[in-house]
Amino acid sequence: MIAAIFAHNLNRELQMATWDRDRGTSEKRTPLWNFHELKWIRHRYIQRAGRLTAPQGNLTLTMSGNQAVKQGLFEFLDALKMAA
Repeated sequence: MIAAIFAHNLNRELQMATWDRDRGTSEKRTPLWNFHELKWIRHRYIQRAGRLTAPQGNLTLTMSGNQAVKQGLFEFLDALKMAA
């Protein structure tokens, strides 16, 4: 149960750190962001076809040349660097 709570909170924090607010608040206090479900992020970024290679002795993750996925991954990594 605690692992599920941590995964949920990490998912929300990553989305809030990397994406701009979608709207303002109102009397109903709607959230400022339209959140994606964890399965959306898992399918889009984690369950991607890739291969670990070691060109010139450096371990590298090699993936397809999809620019949208590349940009999304770099946004998440940059947000993690800023949080650390």
